[in-house]
Amino acid sequence: MARSTAYGMQEAVRLIGGWHSGVPRPHLVIVRDAPLPLPRAAVYRMRAIRPRVLGIAQVPYLVGLREVDSPTEALDHRAVRKAARKLRRQLGLPE
Repeated sequence: MARSTAYGMQEAVRLIGGWHSGVPRPHLVIVRDAPLPLPRAAVYRMRAIRPRVLGIAQVPYLVGLREVDSPTEALDHRAVRKAARKLRRQLGLPE
């Protein structure tokens, strides 16, 4: 999981770049930190790392997550439930 900032993607590239070839490739989940377009550096790094991961999933910026104290409470928000379903599908997990 990485934040959608230039630094967050830099760290994802660093971590995945050092991924041992004997270990299955990971999925990369990018969590949007603002309701804005991704920084150019983050977009470039996301494209560069794509061949090294099984897939890239993006979690949209969800203002409801800023207002809760627990994951269970977050699921009271419709947008959070929708994003969770989409993420599970993208990762090939059961709903």
